[in-house]
Amino acid sequence: MVKALIVLVLGIVLLGGASFGGWFVYQKYFTEQPDQPKKVEPPPKPPTAFVRLAPLVVPMIGPSRVEQFVTVVVAVEVVLDKQPMAQANQPRLTDAFLTALYGGIADQSILNGALVNIPAVKAKLVEAAGKVIGKDAVQDVLVQAVTQRNL
Repeated sequence: MVKALIVLVLGIVLLGGASFGGWFVYQKYFTEQPDQPKKVEPPPKPPTAFVRLAPLVVPMIGPSRVEQFVTVVVAVEVVLDKQPMAQANQPRLTDAFLTALYGGIADQSILNGALVNIPAVKAKLVEAAGKVIGKDAVQDVLVQAVTQRNL
């Protein structure tokens, strides 16, 4: 009789512990906590448009001669409202991009040895486009193609 009573008490204790554990897990993971901040969704991105530019050709000048030509084809992603302004400023954009590419080649910040570092080129072009059109208007610069022609 004593053994049955001990088993019964032990069973009740285990059942109570399991019930408390289940309730605790339910409260912690399955109910909404009042002290947790609500997930705030970021505002939607404004509609954008692309402005395509003519291919940019930049020579890579070595110690004594031109070693290769780098051709970069880009499109600028701008806010839809600023697209007419960006299209009107295509010559200024091309000039700013060429200046940035020449500068990057001169200080070798866009090169990995003899190869062009695409993320570095993209960063320089985004910065240059932001100076011409405005940082709020430029969303991104799409580098469509990069070719290198050795001489």
